Amino acid sequence: MKRSIFAPLMWLSLSIILVCAFVMGIVHTVLLDRYIISTKTNALLQSARRISELTLMLSRNYGPQLENFYVFNLDLIAQSSQSFIIITDKNGKIINYSTHTRKYITTDSLSLKGFESVMEGDETAKIGPYNSIFGEKTFTVAVPVQTGGKVYGAVFLNSPVPDVYKDRHTLFTMLAVSILISSLLAFILSFFMSKGITKPIRALGRAAHDIARGNYKRRVEISNIAELAELGAAFNTMAESVENHEKVRTAFIGNVSHDLRTPMTTISGFIEGILDGTVPKERQDEYLTIVLNETKRLSRLVSTFLDISKYEENKVELKKTSFDIIEMIRVVILSFQSRTEAKKVGVNFEFEGESAFVHADENEIYRVIMNLMDNAVKFVEPEGKIDISVVTDGAKTRISVGNTGEGIAESDSPYVWDRFYKADKSRTEAGNGTGLGLFIVKSIINQHGEEIILDNKPNYTKFTFTLPTVK
Repeated sequence: MKRSIFAPLMWLSLSIILVCAFVMGIVHTVLLDRYIISTKTNALLQSARRISELTLMLSRNYGPQLENFYVFNLDLIAQSSQSFIIITDKNGKIINYSTHTRKYITTDSLSLKGFESVMEGDETAKIGPYNSIFGEKTFTVAVPVQTGGKVYGAVFLNSPVPDVYKDRHTLFTMLAVSILISSLLAFILSFFMSKGITKPIRALGRAAHDIARGNYKRRVEISNIAELAELGAAFNTMAESVENHEKVRTAFIGNVSHDLRTPMTTISGFIEGILDGTVPKERQDEYLTIVLNETKRLSRLVSTFLDISKYEENKVELKKTSFDIIEMIRVVILSFQSRTEAKKVGVNFEFEGESAFVHADENEIYRVIMNLMDNAVKFVEPEGKIDISVVTDGAKTRISVGNTGEGIAESDSPYVWDRFYKADKSRTEAGNGTGLGLFIVKSIINQHGEEIILDNKPNYTKFTFTLPTVK
């Protein structure tokens, strides 16, 4: 069973959210620990410095009242900082402590291991040196009691680690709730974003099925996501192309049916007339000539269809020679004389000289000029004009065939080179033709490595192609 893209997108989004939340939690925890330790250290050091100053003051001006003031401040600082205070001399002998520290004092001295630098005048903070004294993990800061650069002792403030981190639990709970809410909101947003991505993709799938079922007018809405918008635009372009090709195919079947049925009907009718005696013997040759012409017409039509694959696959073998393109045009014009005279069309020539030699496949180029001339005669209005020009420009010779009359519609211009494509049938002579003429023309010119362009104006249409000049 095939899975929807929606589930992987959601799992991916959820994974990213969880990973980000986990990393953010770790980073915040580390930063929070550092902040709490730093804050607690600074607070205890400040208190220790204050006690150090009071200790020096008492040693200089000893008196009962000052001692009471000293003990009162000692207990007050111990309570506010939630710490156990011990004051020692330089050798570690305990000389004073806060009231609630008394129950932990079992000896008259304190080990100075790890705090040697304090007795040299430095301030130190450590976790764990006096755990055994207080029966729990303890954070200790030590500040020297000194004056004039001489150290007389040290002040130790010991704070139980659980008390140091008690605010962390509150902050961590708030952080966890914030991350949970943010993750939930991110999940909801991811859900709708995933829906927003999969919805246009599903719409593309439904549209493709509709087109496969024959609804060639089906289009999709363009998404506001750049990549999906590009995909939607490409799909609509493809759908439009499919619709146009289907129209061309339908029209082609109708045209071919008409082109095949008309001569077949003529041939069948005349043969039956000859066989059943309806056609007099003295007119049988005349009718047989018509039958022969219709047969040749059918042969040409079938040959044209057979040539399509060769031109599509560029399998036409070119036999290039040098020939006079102007002479070829004259021959072509003579073959259209009856049709141009019937429409009272004027044919204008623009030649730079009596001859212009080019290097190409003579038979294929003859077919190009015949098709372009047939196109011009077909679409020129009665009493209009057809212009034919041959201009040599260095290594290239430009051949143009243009005609007056209703131009090709702007919407038809991109498709005139497509096989079987026919513009508005009201512009043609009784809507005949297979829509292969310009396709064959462009295929032949492309095989020669040359180019052909359409110059389309409201009341004038001109085709120009190039061929190599023979000097």
